[in-house]
Amino acid sequence: MIKSTITDILGSIGVKNVGFCAFDSVKEHLLDCRAKSRLPQNAKTIIICTFPYKVKETEPKFLSRYAAVPDYHIVVGEALSDACDVLKQKYGDFAFEYFCDNSPIPEVHAAAEAGLGVKGDNGLLITPDYGSFVFLGEIVTDLQIECENKYGECTHCGKCKNTCPIALDKSNCLSNLSQKKKLDDSELQILRQNGILWGCDICGEACPMNKNAKCTYIAAFIDGYRDEYVIGEDTNNRPYTWRGEDVIKRNYENIK
Repeated sequence: MIKSTITDILGSIGVKNVGFCAFDSVKEHLLDCRAKSRLPQNAKTIIICTFPYKVKETEPKFLSRYAAVPDYHIVVGEALSDACDVLKQKYGDFAFEYFCDNSPIPEVHAAAEAGLGVKGDNGLLITPDYGSFVFLGEIVTDLQIECENKYGECTHCGKCKNTCPIALDKSNCLSNLSQKKKLDDSELQILRQNGILWGCDICGEACPMNKNAKCTYIAAFIDGYRDEYVIGEDTNNRPYTWRGEDVIKRNYENIK
């Protein structure tokens, strides 16, 4: 009953893809970060949500799909903040804290536990409807809610690893490389050779489980979509400006 009520509440404010994971199933694997201090005492349940961001079938020009939409920290954060406000009104005796990116929760594992998808070899959650083109956010509460126990993994076909230029070596991830403030000539050449301006979707585009991924329904992503970066554009609330605009400009000059 509580699960369906909360699902309906979140759905009414536009959060459509919701799952539930027991906090105890991940508490031994919490990530160290500042936000960890915000976890409710005696946390019981993680309400985890996916937010699809693929806008078009065609890929953006030199940008990861996530970099073609407005900064998800803002879009997802506002949605989860609104959700917490409503949940606190409904369940006033309980705490609800939301997290988006800067989270102590191992999000992909929690989302897989919640039955929202499976964990891919590239470390991403792959959902049935939207593939791996989803952002994750969660609300942690001390309210006890019935949870799923459906953790699963992809088919391990190997296509993501075989296609990735660095064979899924996270220490040399090209997406992370594109966001570094300082790059040497060899690193710039790697980005240039792979046509990377910001972020990387090479493994995701190769994944057969992404073949029929649906496009998003989220208006903020659709309305704010840009399929390429242009020097001098309004960079307010774009995913690639948290590092400062000099980084994206450098990458642009490198590959144009």
